[in-house]
This record gives sequence, C-alpha cells and structure tokens, in this order.
Amino acid sequence: MSKRKKIIIRIVIGLLVVVGIIGGKMYMAKQTHNQRVAEMANKLRYEGFETEIAKKLKEEFPDIKEIRFEGTSKNSKTGSYWSTFYIIADWTKGQPESEYYSDFTGYGSIQDIQTSGYSMGITKLMDKYDETGKTLNSVLVTYSTGKKKEI
Repeated sequence: MSKRKKIIIRIVIGLLVVVGIIGGKMYMAKQTHNQRVAEMANKLRYEGFETEIAKKLKEEFPDIKEIRFEGTSKNSKTGSYWSTFYIIADWTKGQPESEYYSDFTGYGSIQDIQTSGYSMGITKLMDKYDETGKTLNSVLVTYSTGKKKEI
C-alpha cells in the first residue's frame, strides 16, 4: 500500500472514531433528558393520583387534619398504582390527634378512583371509628414528592 492510502485510511478511521464519540455523547445526553422528563411526568401523575385519594378520604371521614403520602408508585406489569399514606385525625374522644396508617392499591388510573370510588386497607383503629361524615375544613396534604398543599 502506498503511503498516501495509509494516511487516508488513518484519517477516515480517526474521523469515524470522533463521529462515534460525539454521536455516543449526544445519544446519552438525549437519554438522560428523556429520563428526567419521564420522572417529572411520573411525579405529576402521582400528585394527581394522591390528590384524588385525599379528596375521597375527605368525603368519607370527618375531622381529618392531615394526610401524608409515602412511596406512591405504579406497577409497570399490571398498570395499577400503589400508595402508602398516613392520616392524622382526631377520631378518639378525649385523646389527642392520632396517626392512622393505610395502603391503597389496585387502580389503573385516576379516572378509576373518580368514577368508582376507592377501597383501601384500613387499620383496626379506623374501623372502630363509627361516625360518618365529611371533613369540611381544608386538609394539609404532603405528597410523596415532598410538596405540601391544602385541599
């Protein structure tokens, strides 16, 4: 091979390596961006899901002071949501406010909660609370993202 062909081959290989490195960096940057956008969309979706749960709880139980969500997620295989939340309420006469823990599972979308209500695993203390009614005052909701809002 002539000297000129060797130089051309080295230049072409060098250019291919540079293009590959730049293309790889651009691809990784795009993937990172897409992942961040997906995470933000999930946070907004979870906040909407948690807001609907809070509204339904307000309609079902009186005297709720605060609802704190932890660990809301969506099962990618079944498509259903799962959430753990704590309700702070004054449901025991003559005692200070108490904290009640519950799980909420099995809904595929926010619309499922809006149209068909909800069911959740309520602790025995909450089951013993026999009064019914709505919470008329605003309730402080702490979302699983850390954001706080009164509903």
